Amino acid sequence: MVRMKPCLIKVDNIRIMSLVFNNCKSIWLHRPGLRRMNRLTKPRCHLFTYCLLLAIATPHAFASCDQGTAIISGGTQYPPLSWRKDGKLVGTNVEMVQNIFAEVGIKATADEGGPWKRVLLRAKRGEVDLLLGVRKTVEREAFLRYVYPPVTPSAQGVFYDNNRKIKYDSWDDLKDKVGSMTLGVSFGKEFDTYMKKNLHVEPVRIVEQNFTKMELGRIDYILGPLMPTLMYLGKAGYANKISHTQKPLLIIDEYLAFSKNSSCVKYIDHFSKRVKQLLDNGSIDIIMEKYFMLWFDEEEKSNNN
Repeated sequence: MVRMKPCLIKVDNIRIMSLVFNNCKSIWLHRPGLRRMNRLTKPRCHLFTYCLLLAIATPHAFASCDQGTAIISGGTQYPPLSWRKDGKLVGTNVEMVQNIFAEVGIKATADEGGPWKRVLLRAKRGEVDLLLGVRKTVEREAFLRYVYPPVTPSAQGVFYDNNRKIKYDSWDDLKDKVGSMTLGVSFGKEFDTYMKKNLHVEPVRIVEQNFTKMELGRIDYILGPLMPTLMYLGKAGYANKISHTQKPLLIIDEYLAFSKNSSCVKYIDHFSKRVKQLLDNGSIDIIMEKYFMLWFDEEEKSNNN
């Protein structure tokens, strides 16, 4: 019986999707740009003895600042900093980053974003050059270089059902309760460690799922960025049903961050200089207000239709 399984290997920097069989005779490779397949016989492919590979090479399709382009990505539900509109990200961070890239002759394109864990993985692989609205963690520092100073401090809220109000003065008040949060979000090393050891918090893929779970009585509280969560509560029709505690969970900084696997990281000093200037002269606040009003107007039109 012939057994086979899919795998991914690399030969001379060529990514190869293959089917691996248990009886090997030869390897077939297709290099981008070649008109015909190359056959590597056993004497030339001893690393793959006793296997048969049917290979299809896939060249890297990433943007690169060396070619004058960059890909930026971020959260899809974080207005006014970034959200998805017509299949791509828009927002304060998007405009600011595209403008700064343009100053060094780079055309930056915002992708459609996606689930946060997937966006982080793509940055780790170098498929995304720069991330918007990133929080610092030890794990992320292994594959990201952060732009200093942070773009904005962000209050993180504790939300509850108005019919089941909770007492909240400290993190300990969340013990013995069931919480919810968006998958892949970090609240900083200190709280993440505390949460893992002491709290029962269930992750969901998109923010609106938190509201549904709360309405069904399956959770006692929601953790999330204060302003964006309030905006989505209004959009989803929960503004009069769910409130937040007067005291925030914590205040955390939001950064821009380059992938260490991106050629664009060479511009990090220019970004640091320009972000500081835009913060000092109030330009970021103006852009922030612009996109807050854009998001608000869009949602108002949508609710009226």
